[in-house]
Amino acid sequence: MAMILRGQTCEEFPLRPPDPAVKEPAAERVLFYPRGGDDRGLHRVVFDVAVPTLTVYRPAPEKNRGAAFVLCPGGAYHGVVIDREGHWVARYFQNLGYTVAVLKYRMPKPAEAGAGGELPRSQQDALEAIRYVRTRAAEWGVDAGRVGIMGSSAGGHLAGSTAFLGNGSNGTRPDFVALLYPVVSMGEPIAHAGSRRNLLGPAPTPAQVERFSLEKQVRSGMPPFFIVHARDDDKVPVGHSRLLAGALERARVPVKLIIYETGGHGFSLGRGTPSDGWKDAFVAWLAGVVK
Repeated sequence: MAMILRGQTCEEFPLRPPDPAVKEPAAERVLFYPRGGDDRGLHRVVFDVAVPTLTVYRPAPEKNRGAAFVLCPGGAYHGVVIDREGHWVARYFQNLGYTVAVLKYRMPKPAEAGAGGELPRSQQDALEAIRYVRTRAAEWGVDAGRVGIMGSSAGGHLAGSTAFLGNGSNGTRPDFVALLYPVVSMGEPIAHAGSRRNLLGPAPTPAQVERFSLEKQVRSGMPPFFIVHARDDDKVPVGHSRLLAGALERARVPVKLIIYETGGHGFSLGRGTPSDGWKDAFVAWLAGVVK
């Protein structure tokens, strides 16, 4: 059943029931950061997610552009930066006429990330989120062929992975992918240590590293990509985005890469730097690639 939040501006839906094997799942932990708040002054990071959810922001009918995307906040595969990289971004694009679904996803267990077999729980949740939005598309006034995904930092890695893990036959393949300062490669020397450790464990095998390095999984026929990074990012080097964009170009997958001189890491909707311009660039790009 949907839960109405914040004056009926959004609805929260559970993506899957609690794991029956876990009799008493740990309660979620939420940390409140005093700085860097969103448009409502909030900056929460959620840990220990047991039941993944989608919080869906739908535009007013007269503004509806008929496109939707799942939003994957970052958090180094350790937590979910739910406000700055989730609800804040969703409210902004809701006001522009898009349906946006903020994904609160479960954290991966490194043992899940072998060379084959079951996907990490985070990836399972992202794929299910795309499928869920597509199944509700007609009800929400969305074209089922215009459902994409967006992610920031480690959430960018999660969002990007759906492009090669998703399947068109079961509705889990996104129609477009937008990545903000994304983690891309799990290989040395560029890997983001925290994201790699939390996803793959302290000593990943070469097969694990290759399987979850996005640039290694690019192939022709993938959906178009929009990628934004700041040159002065001191946490996830801009080389991550360059690696992915280069691989996409070689595979002839449509890609737009924008590198801003300043913005740092985690700029989200903006910090008064040139990177703030990504929002308008994304809207213009999306209008051209998703008719």
